[in-house]
Amino acid sequence: MMQTLATGTNGHGKGTTPIMNLAMPVSPTPALPREAGEGDEGSLREFHVKRASSGRLREFAGLGTLLVERGILEAEGLARIEQIRAVNPQRLSRLVVDMGLVSQDALCQLYSEVLDLPVWDGEGEPSLDESFPKGYLDYNRILPVSREEGLWLVVDDPEDDGLLDMLERLHPDAKLAIASPQKLSAALNHLAVSDGRQEERQISLSIEDVGHLKDLALEAPIIRLVNELITAGVEMGASDIHLEPGKTQIVLRYRVDGVLHSRQAPASEDFPAVISRLKILANLDIAERRLPQDGRIRMRTSGREVDIRVSTLPTPHGEDVVLRLLDQKHQALSLAATGLSQRITDLYLRNLERSNGLILVTGPTGSGKSTTLYSGLNQIIDGTRKIITVEDPVEYELPGISQIQVNEAAGLGFANILRSILRHDPDVIFIGEIRDRETAEIAVQASLTGHLVLSTIHTNSATGAIGRFLDMGVADYLLASSLVAISAQRLVRRLCDACKVQETPDVATAERFGLRRDELIYRAVGCPKCARTGYRGRLAMAEMLEMTPALRQQILQNPSSDALNAIAREGNFETLIDDGVVKVRAGLTTIEEVLRVAG
Repeated sequence: MMQTLATGTNGHGKGTTPIMNLAMPVSPTPALPREAGEGDEGSLREFHVKRASSGRLREFAGLGTLLVERGILEAEGLARIEQIRAVNPQRLSRLVVDMGLVSQDALCQLYSEVLDLPVWDGEGEPSLDESFPKGYLDYNRILPVSREEGLWLVVDDPEDDGLLDMLERLHPDAKLAIASPQKLSAALNHLAVSDGRQEERQISLSIEDVGHLKDLALEAPIIRLVNELITAGVEMGASDIHLEPGKTQIVLRYRVDGVLHSRQAPASEDFPAVISRLKILANLDIAERRLPQDGRIRMRTSGREVDIRVSTLPTPHGEDVVLRLLDQKHQALSLAATGLSQRITDLYLRNLERSNGLILVTGPTGSGKSTTLYSGLNQIIDGTRKIITVEDPVEYELPGISQIQVNEAAGLGFANILRSILRHDPDVIFIGEIRDRETAEIAVQASLTGHLVLSTIHTNSATGAIGRFLDMGVADYLLASSLVAISAQRLVRRLCDACKVQETPDVATAERFGLRRDELIYRAVGCPKCARTGYRGRLAMAEMLEMTPALRQQILQNPSSDALNAIAREGNFETLIDDGVVKVRAGLTTIEEVLRVAG
């Protein structure tokens, strides 16, 4: 029976718990209270009848008071926990342990007293057989133990109604016991190590699973589900799609204008087939579930060609998958389209006319760094300069330039590609990202020998990029000579023109950001056109640090961000916040959005 069961209700009465054969889901029928008969003493059947008749778990609604009355928890600790729960609702029993206010053993003993359940003493022979496959036990946190009086099932969460209902249906005559999470984990780990034969059985099962999942991934319902999932993201204008497996349910979220929005997720029983379908499309190994993988899909949806970067990451409950969508047709590659201010745009264009030097764009992932540099390259393609890019991956295909894809698995990394392309007489080199010392040193050397080098690097500010290069081991005098300009940027949401409303800033906001008290700015409201968010689309705000003799000298003396910022401020340097306030005054975004993104 256990081999064919695919789903079980979770502890909140929602979602499903994947167990074994995802191809043949069997929905358990609701259990009806039965009269306890002879021989039921201590069994799951008897425990179920007690729960159904007395609502025993409802006593845990007053768990906090009970902990205080028994002297296990201080009243001040309970008050602090309730403040946290008011903002972020969580199960109190878990929160008191996570905060270190109550030990797991003490909570386990309290469960035992209130629910009239025995605490497992470690006696008995844990077993692993066809009725209890290892993956099922690990996922649901169950330990089957054979004792003289019969089968015992040990759990660490007696508040999980769905799990207890499922066990009562499958093993009504088994007896239930509880143990602390540490004790249960140790027993489950020992069970996995001690049973080598089961390990062999698991391997054969996983091989059969792979073939079965491949068949499922090629069936029409799964193909349609994956296509609809991606199409929805394209039509919403999402930049990323997140598929996140949890213990009891799957979470699907789309990142639109930099903010995640939840949508109805695929059913738990379909999730492995959905992941397998995505892996097949991205040419990934569907049998590999223990290591991260990266791939790429190119498909046509909604009449458009879309590039999708696929990244998988193993988690305790399955593989977390992120799809990054790149709609090339709808991406206007021009500096004007990025939303950068005219001042920053002019600085970019002026520096792109140089014949040599190093230009950097910094910022976190998803801040539009590559798009800005691509837009700049697009404006200097005139056939008179040889332009070569080294990327991982190639995000935009631009005519008139040579683009090279990094392939670390084949030994084709940033550093060795750069050495080779220097022999191809380039005028401009674009490096997708500088990640290590070797790449940084080659980039600096290239910029000093007659090449204009453009690249990105992950730092929080323009001046922070200097410290990052020095930390990687680049000599300060080489860096001071090669750097031309550094830009840091973020993407902020653009106000919806259909519903934005004028207002004047309060006293604190006006003083902090240099606004007049009677100055009109805008706030977000929300309407059907912007999906009630108050924002539609994004634009870039940026700071650009152009190198001056004073800054170059400062790099050689004291290259700290504070010292460099002080020198920069003596010129016409404007920070991210300064640029954000300009956009607020122009009615393009809000102060709240600038602070959310820039801090």
